[in-house]
Amino acid sequence: MNTEGASMEIKKAMAYDLIDIIETAPDKEHYTPEEIKALIKAYIAGTAK
Repeated sequence: MNTEGASMEIKKAMAYDLIDIIETAPDKEHYTPEEIKALIKAYIAGTAK
């Protein structure tokens, strides 16, 4: 796989992981933009659950 293809796969995997994190939070039905930004930052830092 070339570098561009690998980069696209990584982006897709990150998006899937973030969707999974959001969908599995039973106490959250809606997220504010600030909460989404915090979630993405936590994911990048490796602290998102």
